[in-house]
Amino acid sequence: MLTKSQISLIKKRIQQEGVKTAELAEDLLDHFCVAIEQQVAQGRPFQLALDKAFDTLQEDELKITEMKTQELLEGKKVFYPDLFQSFGLLLMAFAIGWLASKGVQAISIGIADPEMRQQWYEQNYLLIGEIGIILSLGVPMGYTIWRKRQTQTNMSIFSFRTVPVYVYGVILLIGFLCLFWLEPLSLFSPFFQEGWEAERLILENFDPLLIVLISIGNMILLESLFRGIILRGLLMTATPTRAIFWSGLFCALLLYHQFASVFFFSLTSGWIYWKTRSLFPSIFFMITIYLTSYAISHFLGHSRGSLFHFTWWDYVDHNLLIYLPLVIGALLLTLGLLFYLNRRLKAESTI
Repeated sequence: MLTKSQISLIKKRIQQEGVKTAELAEDLLDHFCVAIEQQVAQGRPFQLALDKAFDTLQEDELKITEMKTQELLEGKKVFYPDLFQSFGLLLMAFAIGWLASKGVQAISIGIADPEMRQQWYEQNYLLIGEIGIILSLGVPMGYTIWRKRQTQTNMSIFSFRTVPVYVYGVILLIGFLCLFWLEPLSLFSPFFQEGWEAERLILENFDPLLIVLISIGNMILLESLFRGIILRGLLMTATPTRAIFWSGLFCALLLYHQFASVFFFSLTSGWIYWKTRSLFPSIFFMITIYLTSYAISHFLGHSRGSLFHFTWWDYVDHNLLIYLPLVIGALLLTLGLLFYLNRRLKAESTI
């Protein structure tokens, strides 16, 4: 049997997890007391049993339960966002991007000469594009943060939990391998190739390192919105598979020029976030894609525009006998690393 002081510690821990509703707190207290008593009976020290009982919970699980309880008892709708609200955030991002493009057109109308107008557009393309991305991602994020502050208490907006160092090593390898087996999805996709090729030609006029640095900033914004906000919200109301699928699809739709590759990158990033419940490794994964792509291209002697122009298909001189084993081998190794990471994280969560 637990002592009164030990029961008081359990009550305090439940309160620290964000549970304030008295009825829910009493039910949880009974649940945790039984679970901890069973572990203590097996010879485990009380403090270790206490930590074990709470560590098996998903991130913010008790806070989510508290919010849903408040919804039932008080009729208070907490902003997650759910699937419908996530779709609304996507539409908001599209709308902001459209308004930004119209603003650029309005500015360019003042340049009467078509050639000078095109030259001005190409010279300022990177700045114009970055402002549009910051607005289209920043406005939905700002709106979500405001809504969450209105309806949620004692719950962080973003999750930046620490994860073991080996996770980043595995993610680094996965990111490198993805450059092989995901390439055919975008390389042979007929969708939006003409528009992407025109964009690539413009970007070749800028320093590749500057493009990489801007891309890193964009990845942080993308992950914060689609994994840190949308996926985290969907995990509260949907199964992990559906939540990861929809957050990945929404992200790919926003970046429709690279739909195929972004979709699969997003699925992998979403899975990583779900297993670790932290934005650190998912952001690291997306940044790894860009950094390794740039490093490989630079090492192989491709300079300006290499981040977007280099492909393994061209490098092997369109030799299918070489290219196909590279793609299949990279895919199998990726699956093996994901299996290893899943098993390792699962084992650690049950220790």
